[in-house]
Amino acid sequence: MMNSSSKVLAFLATLLVINNNIYSTNAFTPSTSNTHLSTSTSFISRNAINNTPTQLQMSKSTVTEGNGGGVVVTGAAGGVGYAYAGEFMDRGYDVVICDIKDCSIAAKALTAAHPNGRVFHTTCDVSDAASVESLGKFAVEKLGTVGYWINNAGINGGRRALMDVPLNTVELVVKVNLLGVLLGTKIAMDIMKDQEGFTGEIFNTVGSGVK
Repeated sequence: MMNSSSKVLAFLATLLVINNNIYSTNAFTPSTSNTHLSTSTSFISRNAINNTPTQLQMSKSTVTEGNGGGVVVTGAAGGVGYAYAGEFMDRGYDVVICDIKDCSIAAKALTAAHPNGRVFHTTCDVSDAASVESLGKFAVEKLGTVGYWINNAGINGGRRALMDVPLNTVELVVKVNLLGVLLGTKIAMDIMKDQEGFTGEIFNTVGSGVK
């Protein structure tokens, strides 16, 4: 019997597998695979999905056992982050979305398409500690309790050979895709440790920034 955390992770992994907008998160080299996940997510995906023959046909009701908290999704102005937000809102969750660009249009679209939950939006540069710290404060202000924090924001280097990528682009990819995940995880942990008697969940999926 899968617990609530396992159900959510299986749900997120399934979205990564079936969403047509998702490609390999390899930052610099072309790939024909659209199911390449991070090592940790790939491991969970194999256990939660491939070992369960019907898991890819998961019903939308699979993730209904929420832990009572709201949801934070980074990199959610479009793509899979946007899809995550909509799926959680369908289940009645309040969601904070952020992106390095303005999310107001995305928030308006989510509200119209997924009226079961509320959405709050803000801008955030996940590679900047102060910006992520501000996101955390915004999330607590809007959600009260943070149940799920999803580090999804990510970029790619143009899908070309590493030797063809400018150094400043390499630096940016590392800052967003690695440092951004670490900063987001740190802030989420700081928030969740103070939620007495409540267990939050952090998921690191990292989108590839493909438009």
